[in-house]
Amino acid sequence: MVLTKDVKRRVMEVGFVSSGISAPNMLEDLPHGPIGSVCTLRLPKDELPTAKSVILMSYYAWDPIFNLQVDSAYFRSRERYTPKVQTENYQLYYEILKNKAWTVVNYLRKKGFESTLSLGISLKTSAVRAGLGCQGKNTLLVTPSHGPRVRLISVLTTAELDTDEPFKEDLCKDCEKCVIACPTQALEPYKIKINRCLTYAAEKPYAQDVTKDIRKLEKKLIMRPTPNSYVECWTCIEACPIGKLRQKHLK
Repeated sequence: MVLTKDVKRRVMEVGFVSSGISAPNMLEDLPHGPIGSVCTLRLPKDELPTAKSVILMSYYAWDPIFNLQVDSAYFRSRERYTPKVQTENYQLYYEILKNKAWTVVNYLRKKGFESTLSLGISLKTSAVRAGLGCQGKNTLLVTPSHGPRVRLISVLTTAELDTDEPFKEDLCKDCEKCVIACPTQALEPYKIKINRCLTYAAEKPYAQDVTKDIRKLEKKLIMRPTPNSYVECWTCIEACPIGKLRQKHLK
């Protein structure tokens, strides 16, 4: 289909490294609703009821600084108090991805299709269904070309696009380098104990399910450029050998 090729070409032109297409009815059985205290996932039909296609796009995050999160001075008190001022927080990779995804949205809108970007659907599992990669032992999406060094965003559209085949291969095979490398032993193959994850601990400074030993490691190991910013833990991603040759080439 010409439109599908044109859309994928546009996706690459704005800087994404891969894209895959699925349909809302092919994603209805994926996780949705409240996921513990982490987030609430939505189905594509909740985001855009008229959507006929879901475009998953991956961006190569080649440097840990893409994982920078900046909070307002009042953000840290949000879980304890109700501040009188508006709190704000930004994740660098989301700001980059949203900027690029809107270009794809506008491209489709100019062709007459209702379209919107979404970060609210189950991105990792949707990306597997759209053929981008597998969900690895670190629970992240692992792609053949860049390993887990990618960030994801989706575009929902009323355009009827050709769907891609789901990714079937397990790229991790017998490797468990990410599991071994995790400084808090948060990982088991294909599972994560979220309350032991350093990124979760940094993101949830007042979460009661984070134990004192994890808090101590978070303060020691999480990079904090300023008092109101931190860089998400990158250890399990750095340990993955898939995509490392590309990373070394950039260095």
